[in-house]
Amino acid sequence: MRTIAASLAGALALAGALVTAAPASADDTSLLSCTGSVTVDYSPPLGPLPRATSQSVTEKLGTAGGGSCAGPFTSGTAHTVFDQQVSCLAQGLGDTLVQNVVTYHWSDGQTSTITYPVTTVVHAANQEIVTSTGTVTAGYGVGSVSERIAVYPSLGLLDCLNSTITQQTGLLTVTLL
Repeated sequence: MRTIAASLAGALALAGALVTAAPASADDTSLLSCTGSVTVDYSPPLGPLPRATSQSVTEKLGTAGGGSCAGPFTSGTAHTVFDQQVSCLAQGLGDTLVQNVVTYHWSDGQTSTITYPVTTVVHAANQEIVTSTGTVTAGYGVGSVSERIAVYPSLGLLDCLNSTITQQTGLLTVTLL
């Protein structure tokens, strides 16, 4: 529970930085830009050594996730589950190997299915920044490029060594261009 509270506190502290860095504002080239929240649940908990881990990712955009949307929708949600080899000491290194397919359910009933074959992870300023680039393969915005940026607080070393990291919460921006 301490990890969840620490992650949530860190995510809230990052809220201003993410909104400033990636505001939800559509320009002439954006179909949609939304900010919100993302939660990842790990089973088994993350530990110091890589092991097969199921990751259940819940994304809430716009009003559903405490953010905003510029474009035709006020909110959207997505839930994805995938497995990969991962550890909290090398968090995210395996992400470049996993192709993510995410279906967003928008506030007016439409959906967008996006395939993200490319994901990069950067650790900087006590944050983990996960950037995915892909293409809308079905639904609203089909054929458009999508960029998804999730920002999480860095994981605690002691929690990592004790294999107690069951969840990460962060801020999310999804843009369709």
